[in-house]
Amino acid sequence: MSACSASRSRPPPPSPIAGRPPMPELARLSAQIEIAAGHVTPYWPLRSFIAANPLQGLEDQPFEHAARAGGALFGGRAYPPAAMLRAALADGRIDRAILAEAAARHGDHAAADPAALDAPEAATRPAAPSAVNRALIRWLAAFLDEGQAAWTMPGRERGLWPAVRALARHDAEIPRGAEAESLPEDAFRAVAELVADVPEEERSALFTRHLVALAGWSGYVKWRAQARGHDWAAAAPATLADLLALRLFLARQFDETPATTPAQVAPDAAAIWLEAWEETWRRGLAARLAGTAPGPAPRPEAQLVFCIDVRSEVLRRHLERRGPWETLGFAGFFGAAVAVQPFGEASAYASCPVLLQPRHAVPEVAAPGEEQAAAARLTGLGRLKRAKAGLRAMKESLAGAFGFVEATGAAFGAGMVARTVAPGGFARLAGGLAEKVAPPARTTPRIALACDDGSAAPTGLSPAEQAATAEGALRIMGLTAGFAPIVVLCGHGGQAVNNPFAAGLDCGACGGNRGGPNARIMAAILNEPAVRSALAARGIAIPVETVFLAAEHDTTTDTVTLWDTDRAAAHGAILARLQQDLAAARAAAAAERLSRLPGGAPTRALADVERRATDWAETRPEWALARNAGFIVADRGFTRALDLEGRCFLHSYDWQADTQGTALEVILTAPLVVAQWINTQYYFSTVDNGVFGAGSKVTHNVVGGFGVMQGNASDLMTGLPAQSVQSADGVAYHEPLRLMAVVQAPLSRVEGLIAKHRILQTLFGNGWVALLVADPETGRFLRRNRDGSWRDETQAPAAPAPALIAA
Repeated sequence: MSACSASRSRPPPPSPIAGRPPMPELARLSAQIEIAAGHVTPYWPLRSFIAANPLQGLEDQPFEHAARAGGALFGGRAYPPAAMLRAALADGRIDRAILAEAAARHGDHAAADPAALDAPEAATRPAAPSAVNRALIRWLAAFLDEGQAAWTMPGRERGLWPAVRALARHDAEIPRGAEAESLPEDAFRAVAELVADVPEEERSALFTRHLVALAGWSGYVKWRAQARGHDWAAAAPATLADLLALRLFLARQFDETPATTPAQVAPDAAAIWLEAWEETWRRGLAARLAGTAPGPAPRPEAQLVFCIDVRSEVLRRHLERRGPWETLGFAGFFGAAVAVQPFGEASAYASCPVLLQPRHAVPEVAAPGEEQAAAARLTGLGRLKRAKAGLRAMKESLAGAFGFVEATGAAFGAGMVARTVAPGGFARLAGGLAEKVAPPARTTPRIALACDDGSAAPTGLSPAEQAATAEGALRIMGLTAGFAPIVVLCGHGGQAVNNPFAAGLDCGACGGNRGGPNARIMAAILNEPAVRSALAARGIAIPVETVFLAAEHDTTTDTVTLWDTDRAAAHGAILARLQQDLAAARAAAAAERLSRLPGGAPTRALADVERRATDWAETRPEWALARNAGFIVADRGFTRALDLEGRCFLHSYDWQADTQGTALEVILTAPLVVAQWINTQYYFSTVDNGVFGAGSKVTHNVVGGFGVMQGNASDLMTGLPAQSVQSADGVAYHEPLRLMAVVQAPLSRVEGLIAKHRILQTLFGNGWVALLVADPETGRFLRRNRDGSWRDETQAPAAPAPALIAA
């Protein structure tokens, strides 16, 4: 076995509760902690902000049961508030007839009366025990810091509990801090001693209350404990067993126990109104899909593969209306599960879905003939890094800080004025100065295999791996024949200044990073003659004249940047028309998006989106994935004629070519799952932003470089900021509707995949995702009921549909 092949095997992910298995005699305690840990959703750091369902640990329950249990655990509202539901009824987003039908279906006709929403609700989540939380937050912020603090906590390499145990005697706020040293250094043994007087049958519940009391911090510790290749996780290891040992110790010190959090108990009517709201939108979408006959598409001069992200739908629609362009949808990492090493950087980052681990590392290197320019850029980048590090050191130095302010205050003040008054001009000036220090140089991804160290992610791909990666991507996106002269793989990313959540605007399929590097890697692979020969032998014949280009869609400004266009020199006329139509589509898409943004100026769209991308006072540079509600798996002809308002994920699928259902299996078990994470994060951040969201951006403080708090001491805010889901304070822009998947495929194929995969049974059977199958063999539209039966919705149902809410 070669070093490269040996590197493919990986151990299972580590347990979130322990860096190593506990002693055998503590196995029962370990199992009890595991049960509690299951209620904690991992929280990814800000630099790779990944959407997650805050009730992820309850997805094995029907949505309604999970909502009640989640409310009891976290004290959050799980249904839209009464005012939001009434507004939806008033403006027609809830159809009155559908609401009456839903109420009748559940035997509660009175629920259709708006007065039914007036049942009292519990107060909002009360503050958890303050003394324990204050002390715990201080220690966690110090221990988990990832380079933000000027002075670091000593002893972090020993682990969270051992490090705090050794230092607790010096914390004046802990009444008897020295007592920590009387407890075992091993976290499991410490927990066992601290709960020795607690009956075993009560321990899991106790551990759960302790972990969810600061669910955000617990979520980040859980992520760190399971993270692979994360430098800080290795330098300062922490597990949930450590966290419990520390919290139980503090609870003993302050004589506090975590209170049972009163739930935000929504009246039963709210669940019925939510169902009616969802049904109104879903039936409207189904009717539009059923009423649109796919017409013959013109032979494309270029094909553009965009990410399935809902923001791509707007640009795709405007582009297709302007010329002979075909667009497709595919997860924005384009099947390249890689770690990307940017030019001039010493380390690589994972640029693939978090469900995967990078299989290869691909460095960005100088393009042929650009060695001298690249060397100059590398030197300049080094100077910029050293200057930045020097400025930070001076600002944080006790001796030099005052002199630094005196010497540079005027310059920094002028910069602040410029950034505020003319953000676009300041950004151009700063970018121009940076380019003078580090002049641009053409680069390219080095995809060829160069593996000799047995690393977990070998550098480059072998010819066979390149061919397999290319084949998998092309088959899943349904592009195996009919290639246009130019095929563009278009990743995406957003722009924001002074925004800790900026990674949330980038590509989730790329681990919260920009998708351009993945597009460049896959384009380079597909342009390789050896890869094309291998694909031809597997039944995918790419014409010699077809050229693959990489591009990146800036979702904040709708600019599409094309790279390495010299490859398409033979198709210069097509390329020129494409660039012209991309510019026109950009203007139209920007105007459409700005019409929905507060303070948007559609009549001067391009200037406004450019300002939003560079304005450090802008809290809503774009809406990102707000108002997402659908996930459509189909040929583009199924949706091309429709304006989906940027509300649907669009994944291309050729049901006729995918006879074994292999491609559909991948789509439903990976991109759909991630889309559900996104959908539920937006849902819960909207219905209770204070508990499941992140509150206002205005009062955020970044802690440790990995998360945000409200003020200077709070739980980590793990959801979306209010400005990401609200058009004004308390006024929701996002519509909290659970996702509906629409799949264009034979019913038997879909049923077989559901029977095969537990995750699909869970999502569809428990009401987290609704499923509509457009069977192309019969022409019928079939909705799946939770019990696995189907109802025909090709036409409006003559009889009331089965209940969608679990009892």
